[in-house]
Amino acid sequence: MNHSVKIIFGKEEISKFLDGKTLTFDEEEINKKIYNFKTLEEKLAFCKGVNEAVGWTESYIIEDNNS
Repeated sequence: MNHSVKIIFGKEEISKFLDGKTLTFDEEEINKKIYNFKTLEEKLAFCKGVNEAVGWTESYIIEDNNS
């Protein structure tokens, strides 16, 4: 089974979406993304990572013990 999540990036585009307004074609192309995952666990881990990054403009992985 394929698991997917749609995400809108960008403060203005999120506000517009939450206000029930339609995004322009260009806004959709640039700011709306669909990510697909093979398992639900992968999807949930990705969503957790995205939610953890909210409010930060930059990040850098300084250590990854699993690669």
